[in-house]
Amino acid sequence: MNDHRSARDALDELRYALAEGNAQRPPAALADAVMAAALAARGAGRPVDDPEPISPAEALAHAAASLGALLGSLGDGEWRRPCIRGLSVQGVVGHLIGVERDFQDALRAPEGREASADHVGSTDPLAHEHARRPPAETLDAWRAAVAGTARLLAGLAPSSGDGERPVALYGLRLGLGPFLVVRTFELWTHEEDIRRATGRGLQPPGAATLALMTSLAVSLLPAALARTERSGEGRSARIVLTGPGGGTWQRGLGLSSADGTAVVNEGPVDVRIVVDAVEFCRLVANRVDPATLAAVVTGDAALARDLFVGAAGLALD
Repeated sequence: MNDHRSARDALDELRYALAEGNAQRPPAALADAVMAAALAARGAGRPVDDPEPISPAEALAHAAASLGALLGSLGDGEWRRPCIRGLSVQGVVGHLIGVERDFQDALRAPEGREASADHVGSTDPLAHEHARRPPAETLDAWRAAVAGTARLLAGLAPSSGDGERPVALYGLRLGLGPFLVVRTFELWTHEEDIRRATGRGLQPPGAATLALMTSLAVSLLPAALARTERSGEGRSARIVLTGPGGGTWQRGLGLSSADGTAVVNEGPVDVRIVVDAVEFCRLVANRVDPATLAAVVTGDAALARDLFVGAAGLALD
């Protein structure tokens, strides 16, 4: 009896999250689907508390430390395993060394050549070079590159507004804070690539890091739609990302709404989407097929599909 009551409580939590702005009782089929999705993600029990916030720089440091621990555990044979884009694990780490160096150059000269450089093309020479080196040399070079980035960031004084200074890299132009979250996304994504390649279990980011990632990803959805030649003008969505680091957003999807400000309690929306926060981030990283994303969708299903394709199009890879 207590288990049944707890399960009903979990369902009520998600009902409230879906209906804050425009309350309505979901159909029975949706209620069953939401119950199944909720219990698959987390057993019935107490709601998850919001994580203690961390800064984008701290999130990047955590992601680098996690990836570093994984790389330090690899055997020589695992460095040679096929990974992504025809690269071995070692080639992917060479790619990341190139990204660190390009990012450092972008911090020093925001309008330098890196602003419009191709993310893959500019790092391919290092990726292929390191694929031929002893793994220990590649690991040392990656650690040195990450330490160089950390020193540069430590030299920026937050009180001077450096957190919002523009950074232009690989065709993206964002404030430093959001760009650090993009970098965090990349390190976590490639850590998961390496885990898949070496047969290790996947590991989600910490809740505080995930909260930064989900918030940024949702704020970029209008730009994501435009980037994939889909229009969000005059449309709106309510997005519920479940689990630690998730949240609820209701916002317009036109480019005029791309400033990241959530629009809450503004009446009816065109589509409502409920999906696990980590799976949503894997979608944004283009590691989940938009057609197979395990999401509960009500309203305009075609708009939801456009949002999923647009989100996957944000990835630089």
